Amino acid sequence: MLTQIYGCAGILTNHILTMLLMRYVFLIPTLPKRWMQALFTAIGGLVCTATAWFFGVTPSLVVLGLVVALYLCLTEEGVRRRLLGMLRVIPVLGIGYGLLMTPRQLPVLLFRLDDRSVQIYSLVIYGLVAVGFLVFAVRGRRWRSMFREDIASRHLQYWEKVLLYVIGSLMFLYGCTVGQGHLVLDETYRRAVLPSYIISALIGFAVTLTIILLILQGNKQSHIQGQVLKMQHNIIVMMADIVENRDKNTGGHIKRTATYVQIIALTLKAEHLYSNILTDQYIRDMYIAAPLHDIGKIHIPDAVLKKEGRFTEEEYEIMKSHAAAGRELLAHAETTLGSSSYLEIAQQMAGYHHEWWNGRGYPEGRKGQDIPLCARIMAVADVFDAIVSERCYKGAMQIDDAIALIQKESGTHFDPVIVDAFLEARDEITEVCLRFRDHPESDATPS
Repeated sequence: MLTQIYGCAGILTNHILTMLLMRYVFLIPTLPKRWMQALFTAIGGLVCTATAWFFGVTPSLVVLGLVVALYLCLTEEGVRRRLLGMLRVIPVLGIGYGLLMTPRQLPVLLFRLDDRSVQIYSLVIYGLVAVGFLVFAVRGRRWRSMFREDIASRHLQYWEKVLLYVIGSLMFLYGCTVGQGHLVLDETYRRAVLPSYIISALIGFAVTLTIILLILQGNKQSHIQGQVLKMQHNIIVMMADIVENRDKNTGGHIKRTATYVQIIALTLKAEHLYSNILTDQYIRDMYIAAPLHDIGKIHIPDAVLKKEGRFTEEEYEIMKSHAAAGRELLAHAETTLGSSSYLEIAQQMAGYHHEWWNGRGYPEGRKGQDIPLCARIMAVADVFDAIVSERCYKGAMQIDDAIALIQKESGTHFDPVIVDAFLEARDEITEVCLRFRDHPESDATPS
């Protein structure tokens, strides 16, 4: 009975520890639904425990490996990624060995405990680990909630992956060989290999624990950095909102254009266009940066900004200055607040969203690919929203007429590839336009 309890406690501890390591150290995503994640964890633990009870420890370890492999397969997409993902079984299990092997095996090797003493001692270790799990479950709620918020933007660095995979694989091999060290009967051989066992165990434990602490610290720093960037973004967007609300008719402009930019970018990505630029991070940064594209209007006098009717030539030159002014303002903000990818994109959007594909725009007269991609996308979104919206100096154009105008300007004002994506997504863009025309102050939600 003691043997069975020892086996079940050991494999259940290993299973829970492995699931935690995959989530918080290897940063492997969870299953789509939280109930699916909980159900998989419970069933996996039950299967492993039942195997240990009826068939012994070694078969249960094999089942644990299969459970981990199945989880890795379910969390990946595509046959190739799933096959490669399942190779992580070895380092994942190895890191678990690295944490449990040293406190469990060193006293066994040093004092040469018999099987019953080994089982009792191991049960004490598993009990202490179980207490640690309970403390984490109760006291770690806030940390886990914070982690769930940041997991989409947190990825292992290259050096973190290398260390995890190398140490995990080495500890896996070490665990497979040292686990039976206490069974060696030859006293001379035992004395010869015991120091190497002890040194290897201590080094493996220290290195494994260090890597885990470094990765957890990286998760914490990622959260802090994300909060700082979010605060910076909210402050600057508040400024943009103030600028836009100087003219009551344009209050929802920054929200709608951000949504249009995201729709166009996702359409381009789905068509595998500009794929070297349109990464997931770049699209997220564009969505965040889009509200800042007209920040330079803060320098435009009300007499010009709110004028009803056509500008004089002098007034038009004043109005045109908002593009360069916005770029300079955001460059200064980046100098003050620190470099970030979305602020770089915001500078490009603010400075160049009035450039034309044929080079007849402002402020620099750039043309074609010399205009940053984010600015070319913003140009389409900005013009479309401007002509379908009512302003103090004009009425609103019908959506179909506005789409036809955008299409007509393809190759002159706008990048033809981006116009094609705009036309491809016209139904989604029309739906957003109608929804936020009726409720202009509603927040746009990213798709």
